[in-house]
Amino acid sequence: MKTGRNRDEWLNEYQGFKKYLNQCVMCQSIGYDPIKIEVKEGLYFKDKVIEYFRPLTVNEIGLCPDCAERFEAAHGLVP
Repeated sequence: MKTGRNRDEWLNEYQGFKKYLNQCVMCQSIGYDPIKIEVKEGLYFKDKVIEYFRPLTVNEIGLCPDCAERFEAAHGLVP
């Protein structure tokens, strides 16, 4: 996965692509939505998103799986 300026430049060039990205509200990590990217047509975009981002799912309140686990443990929601 590439990071840094190239990724930011690519995102600035393709502003509409941000709708295919998820961001965790707690840790602020950014990744692509694996479900949305599957319906996206065009191999160029799929190749670029896989090159620049990791898959990232978020739950209904916007937490990635790692943060959701920590949140539940901290609030006593996990036995």
